[in-house]
Amino acid sequence: MRRQIKMAALQPGDLLEKIDFPGSIWIVSRLIESRHQRPHAVIAYQRNSSETRMLAVSTLLDESFFRRLGSPVASVT
Repeated sequence: MRRQIKMAALQPGDLLEKIDFPGSIWIVSRLIESRHQRPHAVIAYQRNSSETRMLAVSTLLDESFFRRLGSPVASVT
């Protein structure tokens, strides 16, 4: 069975702010799901979309690491 519940909690275009670096805004670019790993997401830095990171969705949803901001924007490719 796939992990649809966790993936639905985060969508491409969602804005996230890094807690330990206020003003550092990241945009969820895409979601990655595999049978052998936990769900991950690729995020892009708002000020420089070529700067990307791939993190576990659980980390991005953990409010001690990231805070979700307002409305989603168009996804970054």
